[in-house]
Amino acid sequence: MDQQYKIFTWPVQQQYLLELAQGGFEIYIPEGQSESFRNLFAAQKNVIETNVAAIKDLQLDCILFQDEHSYQTAQYEVLSPQQRELPKIYLEHHPPKQHPTNAKHWVEDVDVQLVHVNHYNALMWNNNGLPVSVIENGVPESDASFTGIKSCGVVVLEENPAEDRVTGMDIFRQVKEALPLEVIQIGKKGITYQNLAEKISPYRFLFCPDRYASPGFAVQQAMMIGMPVVGLATTDLPTIISNEFSGFVHSDLQYLIKKMQQLITDPQLAAQLGANARSFAIKMFSSTRFLADWKQLIQKTVTNSLLTKI
Repeated sequence: MDQQYKIFTWPVQQQYLLELAQGGFEIYIPEGQSESFRNLFAAQKNVIETNVAAIKDLQLDCILFQDEHSYQTAQYEVLSPQQRELPKIYLEHHPPKQHPTNAKHWVEDVDVQLVHVNHYNALMWNNNGLPVSVIENGVPESDASFTGIKSCGVVVLEENPAEDRVTGMDIFRQVKEALPLEVIQIGKKGITYQNLAEKISPYRFLFCPDRYASPGFAVQQAMMIGMPVVGLATTDLPTIISNEFSGFVHSDLQYLIKKMQQLITDPQLAAQLGANARSFAIKMFSSTRFLADWKQLIQKTVTNSLLTKI
């Protein structure tokens, strides 16, 4: 039987935390989360909002950091000195922003296990010589299936998207002049992470115009329902999408526009590429693999820390 580790973290990405919670961990978070957060986690009894004054009394196994503020500042405000001595994991969701190759990660402590969500990010960060782990994202299988009945592509924005150059909104506008393309955003017009698969399923393809961001939940969810993906050949996307097999990636926007026009006029091609994308996604992004990786990492981190202190 798996040990039910008790973890404290500061929420950063709601969908990621929801997936992690399926591992059966007891996950404690500071109280004061948004209404949308509480609605999403209403049935998730193992994710527990905790009064800030009571956090220091929690009996925990591990601290999970997911952003610079929690690591540099918040831990000293809410955790006890004893809790700050617990095994620690830092989960980095993003590629380096200050500089693509020379940015030093703020984690320099050899006692902190640094985890990246893909190999591109692990490669580009200066990890200060620390050993790092990579755990690729996991997404749940959905009841929705790709239909592609709408002769139009779709772009999905996160609930709190990065600035326009990062998300490539100027690229979106340029492509929209050449072919039918719509944009939807998590948190607007009834779009949620939970119904995203259903909402995007009628579109012919997903377009990912991000210049410099980790491939998001929408990309992985689209692939999981059998939808082809088209995107810029940046960050980790070229390792996920194979040209002429599961979609199209390229640095030449004109090439991508021609391929998207082809998908709009050829629904059978879209269906075939989407089927290939789904086969890949089931292997790459399954929740089973994701949770197994996390359970192994947490067990290893906690066990090694305890052995070090003996």
